[in-house]
Amino acid sequence: MQPKDNSADAGYRRLWRDWLSEYRGLIFASFGFMVITAIASAAYAKIIQVIITAYETADTSVIYWGPIGILLIAFSKGFSVYFQLVASNTALFRFEAKLKQVMYSSLIHADLSRLQGETPAALAARFSADSDLLRTSVQALLVAVSSVMVVIAAIAVMLSINWQITLILLLVFSLAILPVNSIGTKIRNISKGTQEQLSGMNSEIVEGLSSIRMARTYQLEDHLNKTASGTFSKIEFLRIKDMKWKGRLSPLVEILSGAAVAALLFAVSWGIARGTITVADFMGLLTGVGVLSQPARSLGSTFASAAQGRVALDRIFPILDARNEIVDKADAKTIEGAKGLVQFEGVEFVYPNGFAALRKLTLDVPAGSKVALVGRSGAGKSTVFNLIPRLFDPTSGRVLIDGVDIRDISIKSLRRQIAVVSQDAVMLSGTVRANIGFGRLDADNAEIEGAAKSAAADGFIRQLPDGYDTAVSFAGSHFSGGEKQRLSIARAILRDAPILLLDEPTSALDAESEAAIKTALDKLAKGRTTFIIAHRLSTILDADMIVVMDQGSVVETGTHEELLANEGLYAELYRLQFAHV
Repeated sequence: MQPKDNSADAGYRRLWRDWLSEYRGLIFASFGFMVITAIASAAYAKIIQVIITAYETADTSVIYWGPIGILLIAFSKGFSVYFQLVASNTALFRFEAKLKQVMYSSLIHADLSRLQGETPAALAARFSADSDLLRTSVQALLVAVSSVMVVIAAIAVMLSINWQITLILLLVFSLAILPVNSIGTKIRNISKGTQEQLSGMNSEIVEGLSSIRMARTYQLEDHLNKTASGTFSKIEFLRIKDMKWKGRLSPLVEILSGAAVAALLFAVSWGIARGTITVADFMGLLTGVGVLSQPARSLGSTFASAAQGRVALDRIFPILDARNEIVDKADAKTIEGAKGLVQFEGVEFVYPNGFAALRKLTLDVPAGSKVALVGRSGAGKSTVFNLIPRLFDPTSGRVLIDGVDIRDISIKSLRRQIAVVSQDAVMLSGTVRANIGFGRLDADNAEIEGAAKSAAADGFIRQLPDGYDTAVSFAGSHFSGGEKQRLSIARAILRDAPILLLDEPTSALDAESEAAIKTALDKLAKGRTTFIIAHRLSTILDADMIVVMDQGSVVETGTHEELLANEGLYAELYRLQFAHV
């Protein structure tokens, strides 16, 4: 195993190896045009020397070849710069698009334990702030390569004119190395803090806007403003600080450029006085300094941009490098048409924060039965639901379907056996037809409409402007709670899975909607192994088995009548709910 490379440039080396090398053709073409640009830029210094020499020797032919030479250099440089930008930016935009695609794919396939560690808004910031920053940093590095080529070509020409004076000028410019390196380190640290604050800002904005109804009702606008203003102020402070450090590069390079010109004037004056240098040499060297100055300035800002790019890499690579723990075994089985026998054998589950959600849970649920999970908040009901489709794996113990440990079943085939209807009916952007069709992607229109009829959704769908082809906005905001639930039930009916998970599907509905939804759910649950989480005990009175949970353990099981007779926790919860009756 190779040792991990933690050097400052390791991220960029990996970026080239794993990502940018795919576009090497465009990048190398860009380098080719950079060479032409560098030669053309440096050629100005040489042609100026030759033209001035022609003037000194009264060579009248310079009237013709001098302007033509300048125009040829200008055309060469202009076209090479254009094609270099086209080639490099085409490669970078393709790279950025693929990077975002792979990042998104990594996140949507990630274990839930990974996703719960960071807010969706903060993760979304990786797709905008971080990936954009990385692209602009790589772009700046390519500009730096071009600048270095110009510098090398210009130095080569200047050395051919007068190598002693050129070495003096290089000594002057070398004085910038240590200050520029120090400034780059400062900028990198500031950029890291800025990116973290930007992620926090996105989270606060999404949080504030998503809870705007509650905020308006409780008059929390000032509180939200105050909280967000603190983040805005931190970002403002960091960006001003970043700007000031970047700004120090400009006067540094400007002063060094001035020092180089001063040194040139002194050396040329000394040489002319001694007869060792001509005015033509002086003009060629002065033009060379002018050619050097612009790329030298850009190299300073490029160094700062590269430092920021390393911060973006430090935030992006962990997403790409994370490995899922919930994966198929090499010999995982594929199951079709499961009977629906579900068993928990001594199952324990501890969340990453140390909270023990389940303790030695043992439960046998016969195929086709209707089981309700009840208990106080935090009893472990939702954790049971998360374990059945293998969104999490037990810390110890086993979950079995038809006698097979679900860890021995391929995840894809396991989840095909399961349908879910939750209290928050999820709507995705698309059409009504597509949202129902997500239950089974190969379903035809007749099957989708049949599922909608079974869920009592066909009536209101046909009254929509475009019926089943009506566009659904994010989260289905223009549908009522009951309508979204019926669409969700239609999706579950279309899936036709032997195991059904109902997570408080009627908790947020009014009495009329609840009655309609309950009828659709009863039709859906018929003949399927059905797990129900319900806080409204009136909705699970007909369950074949009621499992009462407390602090991660099963404390009672039985029918409604049996549990009332036991005078245990279920009876206590029932009396609390129906004390007013």
